[in-house]
Amino acid sequence: MRRLAFWTVAALAGFLLGWRIDAVNGPIWDESYYVTAEARVHQGQLQFASHPPLGILLMAGGDAASGLNRDVNWRKIAAAKSIRGQDMPPGFDWRGPRLAPVIFGALSAGLFFLLMADLTGSTGAGLLMTPLFVCDPALLAQFRAGQLDAFQLAFVLASLICAVKALRRDGVQARAWAAGFGAALMLAAMVRANALVLAPLGLLLTVPCLRRRYWGGAIACVGAGAGAAILAASWVLAVMLMVSPLPPDVSTEAGRIDAAYVKHDYARENLFAAITSYGLDYAAFMRADLDGMARTDTNASHPVQWLLGGGAITYRWDASDRHVSAVALVPNRVAWLVSLAGVLWALAVSVVRRGRNLRDDPAAGLLLGGWLLSMAALVWLDGQRVMYLYHYFIPLVLGYGLAARAWRGMSCSDRMTWPILAALTGYAMFALPLALHQPVSREHCRLLLGDCGQTRQD
Repeated sequence: MRRLAFWTVAALAGFLLGWRIDAVNGPIWDESYYVTAEARVHQGQLQFASHPPLGILLMAGGDAASGLNRDVNWRKIAAAKSIRGQDMPPGFDWRGPRLAPVIFGALSAGLFFLLMADLTGSTGAGLLMTPLFVCDPALLAQFRAGQLDAFQLAFVLASLICAVKALRRDGVQARAWAAGFGAALMLAAMVRANALVLAPLGLLLTVPCLRRRYWGGAIACVGAGAGAAILAASWVLAVMLMVSPLPPDVSTEAGRIDAAYVKHDYARENLFAAITSYGLDYAAFMRADLDGMARTDTNASHPVQWLLGGGAITYRWDASDRHVSAVALVPNRVAWLVSLAGVLWALAVSVVRRGRNLRDDPAAGLLLGGWLLSMAALVWLDGQRVMYLYHYFIPLVLGYGLAARAWRGMSCSDRMTWPILAALTGYAMFALPLALHQPVSREHCRLLLGDCGQTRQD
């Protein structure tokens, strides 16, 4: 039953995500950067980027598998670090770079259901909570574009599922799930490095062993998670070196930028040394990129706004006299408030029971710890670089997990579920056109976004 529900949820999400993904024939938000990085993968050129390479590898793999851009002039796209729509070669099909994010977005929806079912202890309850994810126009808009969030969130959800299962197992099974947690979390970090902030949660997986004073088992769990994480990171870097063995093309602007950070001759080193050297050079590029990043822009927002679903962004809008067709990141405020309610519930119960609830329910402790770590990192990053609404997606999911634990323990949960689902669905139907680039009135757009014309200029 649970397996059937997983595939049903994934199929529904896949339909919503894949429907007319070529409606916008031009770069959406950071696609202008990612498509050039993808082009350098197709060219086999070594490169560095603002984020680790796994997301770009997956995007390039999806595009190659689709065959839609087989004959495109990738060299022209690869020449710069970003590209405008009017500079793209004729015949480029934007379904290509968007295919892999759609697939991983659908997978994320299925994994979200599995996590909610685990946390509530019921397949039916997991299905009832799944609209929090599937009916969120912000997630749909982000996953329908060639961007990184669908990849990262799928791996984060997989890591949380492994962590919850590890807390309920002993012996070899516990170590296996701990290894799954470490590998999945590192894969998420190899898409975007901010996922590493959840790494300390691996220590909580030792709780079942420590309660029995089984020190050897606790050490084995930590070792399994850490070892799997190292292998996952090494695998990603090795694949990148294999698919991009050529040096940067210094005749192009992008190649000259990348060449400045190549401090080693990877081809002359053994595999272990090449992976280590490439990782160090990549990290140096990312540090320099962070140091040079703007602190704010007109589309920026801050962590305190995200808690209540604020900080919506218009990625693109096409207007006529009466209608606007937009692609916008518009949170489902009803769903985001449920996430916040889950966090507030966990904090309140922890204060009232002096933390005893977290001792009795280690899964809730893990989720709350992850939320606090993530938010602390986001608040710190908010002072280092420009921040946007989608940076909140990981804490958002952790809040949903806490809401699932709260739902499980409430005697009135059934009475609360249906009004919340009705409000959630109503808000989703109102905001969904802005995720799908469907025409709406200017008044409709203004109610959700305020200024329909506020977009980032690339």
